[in-house]
Parts: sequence; structure tokens; C-alpha cells
Amino acid sequence: MAVKQNWEEAKMMKHPATELADVKRVVTVIDSCTFGTNWMTWDSAWERDNWTEEGDDCSAERKVPELLAEQVEAADVLLINKIDLAGPKQVKVASAVAKGLNEKAPLFEVEFGKISSRDILGKDLMIEEISMKEVHDHDVAACKEPDCTDASHDHSHSHDHETAACAESDCADPDCTDPSHSHDHETEACSDPGCSDSSHSHSHDHGSSSSITSTDRLGITNFVYKASRPFSSLRLLTLLHFWPVPNKEELNLGELERAAIEGLDMDGKVEKSPFIGVLRSKGFCWMAPERWNGAGDDAWRHDTAMYWSHAGKHFGITTAGKWWGSINKEQMKDFFTTNMNEYERILREDFVSEEWGDRRQELVFIGIGIDQEAITKELNDCLLNEDEMDLYQQELKGFIDTGGIST
Repeated sequence: MAVKQNWEEAKMMKHPATELADVKRVVTVIDSCTFGTNWMTWDSAWERDNWTEEGDDCSAERKVPELLAEQVEAADVLLINKIDLAGPKQVKVASAVAKGLNEKAPLFEVEFGKISSRDILGKDLMIEEISMKEVHDHDVAACKEPDCTDASHDHSHSHDHETAACAESDCADPDCTDPSHSHDHETEACSDPGCSDSSHSHSHDHGSSSSITSTDRLGITNFVYKASRPFSSLRLLTLLHFWPVPNKEELNLGELERAAIEGLDMDGKVEKSPFIGVLRSKGFCWMAPERWNGAGDDAWRHDTAMYWSHAGKHFGITTAGKWWGSINKEQMKDFFTTNMNEYERILREDFVSEEWGDRRQELVFIGIGIDQEAITKELNDCLLNEDEMDLYQQELKGFIDTGGIST
């Protein structure tokens, strides 16, 4: 995600490298043999050999499951690799969780990372690359003289048969060997068990075939929780204190689904919680101060966005900078002089009111057998009620009047 963001900034600054190349797709390769155990580990990055460099203290403290989740979420294409070494259950877990974390990215199960460039790039990018080649060829000017030796001329003799069109509609000539043509029969799932054409999709899993996994059949669902009031910090932290943590060393979706319904065995005692089946949750939250002044005051919570991130056994809420609503819109514009579309998007999608700006709860929950209604109720119970909101406004006004916050 950082690479993509940095590249977009470089494009806006017209960095010369962006004239030569572009970042169109990010491919995340997942080791299906270790994904389930890494998802359930307690490890931080510094505990893994060669995961961090000396002096890289921030990354060193990152939790392994969180890093896995973010790599999957950032992908435009997902490859579940080593399916020849992993067992069927391991492949199923890696595919299901990856697809649950990132529904938009096409997912392929592969061995030795074998996959066609067409699947990696996608049809649109393949056509775009071919089209760019044609533009270049026309710029060079096609030379019709068979004896011409000028290297700057195009001597392709029109052998590409309008390659871009051929890429869009497959070449019907079975004897054609032109690699610029599309011979994958529209890459439809092949039902011939004896077929060895690597460009076909063989979802019946023989050899290094590719397949797309539907998470609908595996019970993984997601929903976004939204609210326009702050959490009571004490009530939310109390809720999180009792967040159920499975003691398994490897992720087992079947067991987790049963536990979500029947309860989780916690050292011989069965605990029930709507959060048991949650595999991943993340987003921004707004937490109300408990003390506006004096010793141990936390008035800073009013202007500070908090980032909620949970994956596997790890959970954390950290500061994520200031809400845009902590400054006026004219000041805010100064941050978007080269990208006013993003400024308009934030006002349109993130601002919930004129009074509170973009302060809000926006959390996505992804899991197996999760109960949206029950989770929503638990979180709603942590929100400030009407009387508490009135008190919040009074405390805020008093704090501003005494010079605590400038608006």
C-alpha cells in the first residue's frame, strides 16, 4: 500500500521515473503451507529471521498476522502458492481467508508460482500493452522494402494480424504459433481431465492449475459497522478486554465456525461471544475523553482518530493522526492543492455532520459464522447515550473557552 501511495505522489510531482513505468498491479504470493499457522502466531516481525533490518524499529514491532492481512488486502492479484506441498485443508484455509480479506482481487491456486502473464496482467492490461506496441510500430513507419536494413524502420510486414483485436477475440487457427495471439479459448474452466494446456483453468486441481475460490461456500462474510457518536473509552476497553482469543496454533475454519455457534473452550470453560468467528477487523474509531483536564486527562482523544486493527490473536488500537474535522475546511484545502478530487471525496463520504466533521466509527468485520446483529449491539452499547453526548458538548465548550482547543 505504501509503494502504491508513494508512486501516486511521484506521478503528481511528475517524477521522471513515472514517465518510464507505472504501477498497475500488485501481486501477493501466499505460502499455503504456512498461512494458517502464521495467522495464529503471537510473533512480531522482529522474531522472524530477515523480516526486518537494523534500526527499523517501527516495522519490527508489527505483528505477523497483521502484516499478512495487509499484504493480502493490498493485492490486485492473489496467488495461493505451494498447493502441491500443502494439504487440501491448508489450501482451503489460505484461499478462503485471502478471498475474505480481499474480495475484488482474482485468486489463483498455483504450484511453483506457475501462472500465465494473461492471468497476472488481466485481459485489459494485455490489450493495452499490445495497443501501445502498435502505436509505437506505426510511429516508426512500416517499411515495405524487403531489402531495407534501416534499423529504425518497422519490418514486421504486418504479421501481427491486428494483434489487439486478436487478443480480444481468440485466434481460431489451431496451428498458429504467434505468441501475440490469444489461444486460451477465453480461459474458461476446462472440463477435460486429460487436458494439459496450462492456459486453461483446471479447477479440478491437477498439476499447476488455476482456480478461483468462492468464499460464499465457505461461510466467510463481512460487514461494515458505522456510527456517528463516540465510544465511551472505558466501556469499549472493557469489551475488548473480554475479546475471545482462540488457543489453537493453526487456523481451522470448521472448528472456528462451530465455536462461533456453540462457544469457545477457554481452559475448560465454554465462553460465548459474537466476536469468536471474527478473523479480521479494522478501521477508524472515535473515542470520547474520560477526563478533559487535570491529572491523567485525555482530551486529546477528541481530535485524534484511532486505528483499530485485529488479525488472528492480535488486537491493537493506535493513534492515526488528527481527524480532518479538527481543522476548518479552508485549512484542509491546503493539503489537497494537487488532488482536489480526494478533498471532495472526504467531504462527501467521510464527513458525517458539520458539528463533528469526519469523526465517526467505521469498522469492517470479516469472519466465519459471525453475527452482524449481535456485534452491532455490543458496539452500540459502547457508544455515548443522549445524556453523555450532552455532557460531551458541554465539556468540549468549556475546554475551548479555557483555551484548551483552537477551532
